[in-house]
Amino acid sequence: MTTNAHKASKGWFVLTNKPFLKWQCWALPLLLSTITCGPLDVITVDETSTTTINKASIFEQLLGDIGFGAFLNINLVDNTQMRNQNVEAHQIDSVYATALSLTITEPTSGQDFSFIDSISFFVSTGGEEKVRIAWLDTIAPGTTRLELEIDDIDLSPYATADSMTITSFVDGRRPDYDTVVEAQITLDVDLNVGGLLCGAPAEPSD
Repeated sequence: MTTNAHKASKGWFVLTNKPFLKWQCWALPLLLSTITCGPLDVITVDETSTTTINKASIFEQLLGDIGFGAFLNINLVDNTQMRNQNVEAHQIDSVYATALSLTITEPTSGQDFSFIDSISFFVSTGGEEKVRIAWLDTIAPGTTRLELEIDDIDLSPYATADSMTITSFVDGRRPDYDTVVEAQITLDVDLNVGGLLCGAPAEPSD
């Protein structure tokens, strides 16, 4: 004899178990696809380079690239922060510069950025056109650190190349003293760590 309680128990099981099984069939794969295919992480990467700008013997115009050598061949995937996360190029969704600063490190006093009228930075690589990424055309007297204005450019086509080059263009005059300038660029790298599961091509093997 089946009791009402038993019937109720069986009914509860039938009503709840089958929808749960149906939920497993469609919702769980959808949840997993959302987890594996969405942008899961952003890594902040800093690249630094230093240059020495020679002083002028007489009034001498400073025009062109001031030579931040370490910016000439940047392999973003080889950056320490990226290596620590085992990031590969195909897992990069987008790259945006968030800051670019210049700081006079030598001499420690007596020299500011007043010898510069304007400065711009550009990025280039073999397969992409050269584009501006940062600029500044107003330099206050007495300033020894500059924070440049940033252009809203997705740098992923450059960052996923074998290497990208960042160059500068300066309009101004040579400083009164030999001047060491440190440049630091900060990049936010948006990653899809499930790229392979979502159909992104793997890196070709040698």
